[in-house]
Order: sequence, then C-alpha cells, then structure tokens
Amino acid sequence: MRRLRKRTDGSGVEAGNWLTTYSDLVTNLLCLFVLLFSFATVDRAKFEQFARSMQSSYLEMSKGEIYTKNNGQSLVSLIADYNAVGGQDSVTSNASVGEDMTLEEFKINVDKAISDLGLDEYISVIEETTEVTLRFNSLILFDSGKADIKSSGEEVLKKLGDFLAKLDNEILIQGHTDSLPINTPQFPSNWELSTKRATNVVKFLIANCGVDPAKVTPTGNAEFRPVAPNDTEANRQKNRRIDIVIIK
Repeated sequence: MRRLRKRTDGSGVEAGNWLTTYSDLVTNLLCLFVLLFSFATVDRAKFEQFARSMQSSYLEMSKGEIYTKNNGQSLVSLIADYNAVGGQDSVTSNASVGEDMTLEEFKINVDKAISDLGLDEYISVIEETTEVTLRFNSLILFDSGKADIKSSGEEVLKKLGDFLAKLDNEILIQGHTDSLPINTPQFPSNWELSTKRATNVVKFLIANCGVDPAKVTPTGNAEFRPVAPNDTEANRQKNRRIDIVIIK
C-alpha cells in the first residue's frame, strides 16, 4: 500500500496547522467579547480605545498577513450600531462605575442621585455658559455658625463627590454666607467662616472621594455674592450655601 504523505513547509511542521489553531483562538476570543458586550453597557469612546489597543497588540505580535487584514473595523462598528438603536441611554449607568465621566454624564447622574436622596429642595444643578454649579444649601452640610461638616452631610457629599472624582475639569469650591455678621474667636468675620467651610469640603472630597487635589480650589466669598436679597430669613438661608463650580 502506498502511504499518503502530508504536506509540510520543509521544516517538518505541517503547513497550515498553526493557522487553523490561531483562527480557532481568534474566533473564541471574538465570541467571548461579544458575550461580554451583551451583558454590559459600554461607553463608546472607551470601547473604541480598547479595540484600537487590542488591534495594536496583535499587530506587534506578528507581521503575518492575517493580522494586517483584520483591522478591528467590525468590532468598532458593533458599538456604532448599538448606539444607533438606543444603546446610548445606557451610558448613564455605565459612567457611574467607569474611570472617567463627561460633564453631561455628570449632570445626569447627579440629578438622579439628588432625586433618589430626596434632596431636590436643598441641592440643585445649575448650568451656565462656562460652568456647571452644584449648589448645596448650608443646612445639608453645616450647623449654624459652624464649619465642621455634619455626619449626615458627609454621607451626601460622599455620594456626589464620587461623581466629581471622575471629572477631568477644574473645580472651585465656593463658600458663601448671608449678610448677618459673625464675631467669634474662631471666625472673626464671614470671610473666615466661608473660607473654612469651603476648605473643609475640599479636604473631605480629596480624602474620601479621590478628587485630584491639583484640580480643586477652595474660595471664601463671605456675604458678597448673594443669590437672593438678605431681607428675610428664607432668603438669607438661600445665601448660606456651598457652590461646587465645575469649569467647562
């Protein structure tokens, strides 16, 4: 009987066997990523960056033709198709666990958190041309005439501060008071009180929320930037506040 000979590439290794094995591996990896994608919401920018990173890694591993022909286009297109049919709404939930967050995602997540906490009357998000302000009524954070953050205020600040830590924007923490004078050994005037409150908020955000100290600055404004006339107690309470100003 004549034995059949298997073709080799001259080195004793069966030609094409490595390619078959590699193709199976790539197919399995693709299935894995598609499966993971089906269970998760995906930030498009992050996923595209990941896809490009994977592509670059494979290109560095080999100069084979199969790598250069597979440029990852279909993987990125999958994300585009997903967002086109409504997946964009899922960005909000994903942003809360991702490393970075856009300012638009920040507003959506913070608005929801404030509503969930039942604090719509005391905390508001105000958008202007060059900045977004997260405004805290001082009742949430401080006792009257004090600058130490209340324990209940720390819980609220922690929840919202976690979102601040995901921003790449410059952040100003502004302390404000009403026009009633204060004169204590610790706070000779409203300047000291407003500045100390802002500073304590900054220190808390850095220590407990991971906010980058290079991106956050405390300022005290005393009574000189009111949002309402200081003619009633209700209006004066509006002026006693902490403004977290995020520069666009």
